[in-house]
Amino acid sequence: MSGILCVFRHCLALVLVRWVLELHCMAEVQGQQVPRIQLRLAGRRKKGNEGRVEVYYDGEWGTICDDDFSIATANVICKELGFLHAENWVPGAKYGRGKGRIWIDNVRCTGSEKSLAACDSNGWGVTDCKHTEDAGVVCSEQRVPGFRFVNTLDNNIEEEQLQVQDVRIKGVFGSSRKRLPVTEGYVQVKQDGEWKQICDADWTAMNSRVICGMFGFPAEKGYNVKIYK
Repeated sequence: MSGILCVFRHCLALVLVRWVLELHCMAEVQGQQVPRIQLRLAGRRKKGNEGRVEVYYDGEWGTICDDDFSIATANVICKELGFLHAENWVPGAKYGRGKGRIWIDNVRCTGSEKSLAACDSNGWGVTDCKHTEDAGVVCSEQRVPGFRFVNTLDNNIEEEQLQVQDVRIKGVFGSSRKRLPVTEGYVQVKQDGEWKQICDADWTAMNSRVICGMFGFPAEKGYNVKIYK
């Protein structure tokens, strides 16, 4: 009988040891140290809640390959950027091909991760993809109330190298459309072959002076952010 009790106690001890080890391993996974990254949506996009996904890691911006990409991964990305959730994701460099490194390939998120850096993948910079496979996302237009970026990494957007091909003043009212030269209207810039309007945030009279000077006018008369809405 005592022999049976000893065997039972030995088995019980093994079960307890295995249970403790499993708890320890789970704690290590839950408390894993993930690298600090920053995300942005770039490329040819119409709205601020969509674009090619780019990751800032190890001092360099790079893209994500669309292999194994899923809506769960898109959700992690959108939430990390401060949106409520992801509406969709798109493969095949829909928003244009990125430049530089392809940081992540075969990314597999469950959707519960707090950061893209916590998702499984081949490893940083380990890929056989080309920029024709850059992944993009479409996030919800609704933002997370009170959202603030935790990371304080610099968003080095100068690496985007945005190039304005042309500038124009597009007449809006009937009289201004017919009058030459056009002296009032929307300020538009041409980028990637498309005419785009400029947001009025932080616009000043000095900006107007530069635009007017480009068209040979001696000075600006003023600007209005509401009249053309």
